[in-house]
Amino acid sequence: MKTLWILIEVIAVFIDGITKVYFLNSHFVSRYGTKTPELLTWLCLFIWGLFATFFDFSTLLYVVATYSIVLSYLFLTKEGSHIQKLFGMVLTLALTICCSLSGAGLASLIMSTRVENTLVYQSSSRLLAIILIKTIQTILFFLLARRRYHLQSLQKKPIIILIFTVIMIFLCLIFMFLNLSNFNEKTNHLLIWLSVGLLIVLIGIFFMYEMFIKEEIRNIELTRNLQRLELESQFFKELDAMYTDLRRWQHEYKNNLIALQALVENDSPEKALKYIEKISGESLREYDLLQTGNLVLDAVVSSKLMIARSSGIKVSVQAVYPEINNIDENDLCAIAGNLLDNAIEACNRMVGSEQPRFISFSLLTKGKNLVISIINSYGGEIKRAGNKLLTVKNDPHHGIGIQYVDLIVDKYQGHVLREYTDEVFETHVMLPLVTENKK
Repeated sequence: MKTLWILIEVIAVFIDGITKVYFLNSHFVSRYGTKTPELLTWLCLFIWGLFATFFDFSTLLYVVATYSIVLSYLFLTKEGSHIQKLFGMVLTLALTICCSLSGAGLASLIMSTRVENTLVYQSSSRLLAIILIKTIQTILFFLLARRRYHLQSLQKKPIIILIFTVIMIFLCLIFMFLNLSNFNEKTNHLLIWLSVGLLIVLIGIFFMYEMFIKEEIRNIELTRNLQRLELESQFFKELDAMYTDLRRWQHEYKNNLIALQALVENDSPEKALKYIEKISGESLREYDLLQTGNLVLDAVVSSKLMIARSSGIKVSVQAVYPEINNIDENDLCAIAGNLLDNAIEACNRMVGSEQPRFISFSLLTKGKNLVISIINSYGGEIKRAGNKLLTVKNDPHHGIGIQYVDLIVDKYQGHVLREYTDEVFETHVMLPLVTENKK
């Protein structure tokens, strides 16, 4: 086997192993917080694939050994039932067979040969079949992989350029193969190098896109943390102001008692009442800081409600945070903060309306679920894009989006209910306090 053909076969085996591991890893939760099992599994598949390719092992032996490795990977390193893991293995096998048959059939159709000819080493039909099979496999496994985030703001320009490059190379190869009458390595040296280049670009797209996703996720996390820190800072400032006010009131408490005693002794009850009203108005301010026991949640909700009150919005709140639950506090604060942002935005857009502006927030445990409910007034106008609700926000740190809230709810296998009339909008989020890992 010539050197270039060896390189093509190696790249093909590399793509086959990494797409399988990537697809399965996206659908099953790992038992360990490390990528080592995935790397070891891919390495085993890669080495075994090379042996099977270059030593011409039987197809049956190759399939049995390959999916024994896959099944061992699932049973030893992934969460889930045995039936789920068996189904995952069978699905991976079925998709691989589908890609192989599609690629080989398309190659034989283009080259006007029989499918059996795609199995002949160093033939033009086999070269085209390898390209088609691995291209289809990469695209199909990538599209069917489950992702935690649907990133609306992902910069797609580099990805579009890479995909455009692949399509152009692919079309050029098809054109060259269609005009190929007699394949030999000497006269078609460029064709083989283009084939190698296309497979390498496929690998590049695979890794580059994942790199972009991870970078975007990190930006989202940084934005969320920045928003939380700003809210906590505002919360502590308000808390400090409250304690300062109370200390001042306590310091003046004795002097106020002396003054009141003098007014009463001098038979001046009206002045005494006015004095009491004055000192009460100065010191006994309405703070209504949320105190559920979860400091971060208290900071987020209290800050949002203080913003609402400062805008003249009537606020009512009822919250009891459950001590035992598996809901990440960042996710919980993201839901509460975003929904309150939307409610405040809706109320602020009612300026000039005769309708009362109000927000009712509740966070309560009902059965085995945590229920977050927000009821607010609005101007009767709902913005939509298809079936999706929209909000109008210019500040990049203001909220994290309705769609992101839906993704968090889906992460915990919860439910979101949105209802509205001409004057009132209601959002109810139900999250199980204890959930099974979602496969």
